[in-house]
Amino acid sequence: MSMRTNRRAMLFALESQYNDGSTTPDAATDALLMRSINVTPLSGSDIERSFIRPYYGNSPKAPGEKHIQAEIEFELSPSGDVGTAPAWGKVLRTCGWSEVIDTSTPGEESVTYAMVSEDEDSGVFFAHIDGNLHKGRGAHGTAQLTLNAENMPVLKVTLYALISPVTKAELPTVDLTSWVDGLAVNTVNTEKLQVFGAASPFSEFSFDQAGDVKQRKVVGANDIAITGRSPSGSFTIDDPGVDIVNFFEKSQNAETGPLKLVHGKEAGSIIEINMPSIGIESPTYADGDGVQMLSMNYAPQPVDGNDEVTIVCK
Repeated sequence: MSMRTNRRAMLFALESQYNDGSTTPDAATDALLMRSINVTPLSGSDIERSFIRPYYGNSPKAPGEKHIQAEIEFELSPSGDVGTAPAWGKVLRTCGWSEVIDTSTPGEESVTYAMVSEDEDSGVFFAHIDGNLHKGRGAHGTAQLTLNAENMPVLKVTLYALISPVTKAELPTVDLTSWVDGLAVNTVNTEKLQVFGAASPFSEFSFDQAGDVKQRKVVGANDIAITGRSPSGSFTIDDPGVDIVNFFEKSQNAETGPLKLVHGKEAGSIIEINMPSIGIESPTYADGDGVQMLSMNYAPQPVDGNDEVTIVCK
């Protein structure tokens, strides 16, 4: 019987320490509700071997260090309960984000994610591709956000992990009840995008953490490490006019300013994205159903360190 591409599942858990070898995700508590999953079982390169022989032909290659790569997407939605981490939170933590749960003030509970520069959490995933089970340990990754009008908000994560032998396994019976339905990005659910102090209707917004995640090819230290990041993104807004905000001048003068996006309006369903200081690149005109719009790339910058972007669930 042929295998099916739509029979897939992934379990994910945080490791107690890097590549501890003992953490095993549980189908009852650690299943991921994904929009998509794409697994590259053997990512990496082989070692070239060059032989000189009295005839033409290829030289054999030697196997190099390989890792497993998984690209997964989720709907970006909070837990539904203020002060409770969303189901995707542990995956984001392995991308070099901290998680701070604040329940100290009733009515103001929140869960805040911010990027860090050391001591990143690591994870282990079991990716079931119908009958094939791919295990990844010591996983780290990088994240992307997309909130476009008349679409679902999306969190995309690319994970890199140490490989284990591929084995045959039945698909697990998963419990996905902890995953809350996302809210569509529209006027009912989403506030205007605030850029440089001005609130503007928007049609597209994206953010790419652009984490530098590498497999260290060092004898005796074969791990997956996060070694840096260069976050950036883009957005398209209604042109407010240069008398409101002169984005052309701000770009030309390399000025920086804040960006804020709030999605969701009821407690437990709100996600707030804050960037205290972004620089923008040359704005360009765009057409949105006959309305003049501006599209521009941006780059968040740290102010005091590890504060260039926060994602707050409240």
